[in-house]
Amino acid sequence: MANPLVHALVFAAAVIVPGGLLLYFAWRTLSLKAEANHTAQKQGSEDIPASRPTPEEARTSFERMFPKDSLRAKSRRDRLRALNAYKSRPRKKSQ
Repeated sequence: MANPLVHALVFAAAVIVPGGLLLYFAWRTLSLKAEANHTAQKQGSEDIPASRPTPEEARTSFERMFPKDSLRAKSRRDRLRALNAYKSRPRKKSQ
């Protein structure tokens, strides 16, 4: 159902009818699963190779994608330092 008004009316009817919500949610679940998966036809996606990479290949690939001196890594280090500094602060003594 693309029309929100119709969807709201069907939902309201399901609330009024005893046991209607169970049927409504079952119907919605089945109707959502019936839709096609568009990610399978996504352009530019690669097929998963049949053989697994060796640990060395996986490490080099990961380091190529996420270099140690990247902005992402620096930001993460800074956030972790701030979190650790927050945790290591002395607590206030209760009165």
